[in-house]
Amino acid sequence: MRLLETLKAFILNTLFPPVCVSCKKEGDFLCEDCLKSLDKKKIHPIYSKTEKDPDFHFLDGVIYALDYAKNPQIQAAVKQLKYRFTQELAEHFSNLIAEKIGDLTMAKNKRIILIPVPLHRKRLNYRGFNQAEIIAKAVANKMTDGKADVIDLLERSRETQQQAKLDKASRHKNLKDAFKISDQFCHSDRSGGMNKKCVHEYSSSNLYFLVDDVCTTGSTLENCGEVLKSNGFKKVYGLVIARAFK
Repeated sequence: MRLLETLKAFILNTLFPPVCVSCKKEGDFLCEDCLKSLDKKKIHPIYSKTEKDPDFHFLDGVIYALDYAKNPQIQAAVKQLKYRFTQELAEHFSNLIAEKIGDLTMAKNKRIILIPVPLHRKRLNYRGFNQAEIIAKAVANKMTDGKADVIDLLERSRETQQQAKLDKASRHKNLKDAFKISDQFCHSDRSGGMNKKCVHEYSSSNLYFLVDDVCTTGSTLENCGEVLKSNGFKKVYGLVIARAFK
């Protein structure tokens, strides 16, 4: 199967060579020159026990590789992945994120747990893939010591409007109660009851990241973080390619 996929990719790339989404040069969907020109941010501050990112109530911070506004190459690449379904770009994104994890002091001697932000099944069926999941899996593969796991702890409990079309207040309202612990990780917390709790126990020896492509207002990550915190997770961080400040 892998041989057939490789052959198919070779034929397609020969007949329809990939073009850089930024500079339009042939050869790759995000060329080496555009990658080198990225304005990478310095190490994200590590919050102490008494400090948190002021933009979040449930997350303990968001780790991001790039400032979205300062990198039009990444803006074009993210849109290409999400709306034109160019999954190959996940490899470039995962390189940026894995490099950022490698710079984190708090990641030393920790097992990395990557939790993709889930899509609703209708959106998943339309797109054919969850961009957060393929990025998370690519990041895990980049961790040379094999210390990262991808766990689909969350699922969408209801369909929502597209966040890009909403303002900050509407984004939070749109996603209220839109996520829950996946049924495969749940059990009822009392016999015959409706309340469910996560059976995946939080461990301080792990570092938990909610993975998405871009953090804008943080509504999506916050709502996911709220679900995890209500199920016993003590520390949860967001992990994205880029952060857009508004």
